[in-house]
Amino acid sequence: MKVLFLDTPLVFYLIPRVYPIITDTLTLYLRNEITDKTITPAITFTISEKLKITIPAQPTDFKIQNKYEVELKNGSSVIYRGKIIILAEGTDIQNYEYSSQINAKFKYK
Repeated sequence: MKVLFLDTPLVFYLIPRVYPIITDTLTLYLRNEITDKTITPAITFTISEKLKITIPAQPTDFKIQNKYEVELKNGSSVIYRGKIIILAEGTDIQNYEYSSQINAKFKYK
C-alpha cells in the first residue's frame, strides 16, 4: 500500500507490470473504497529504476484516512494495480493504527 500525505506533493513510486515509454499516455484511476467514487486525476510520470508518478493538483476527494484502489493504464492495458491511503502530514507510518475501527475484532491485546 502506498501512502500519500495530504497537502504535500503527491508523488509515489511503483514497479509496473510493463514499463511504458516516455511518449505513452498513462491514465490513473482512483476508486474511493468508502464512497465507490472513481476519480481520474491528471498525472505526470518519469521512468528510472521505478516509475515515478506525480499528481500535480490535489484532488478534492482526498481526505485523511481515505483509501483508494489504484489502477494505472497505458491505453487499454492495465500496467499496475494497488492501494493508496491518504494521511496527515507528519503521521508515523511505521507505527500507524487505523484508529477509527471500533469493532472488537480489531482490538490489540
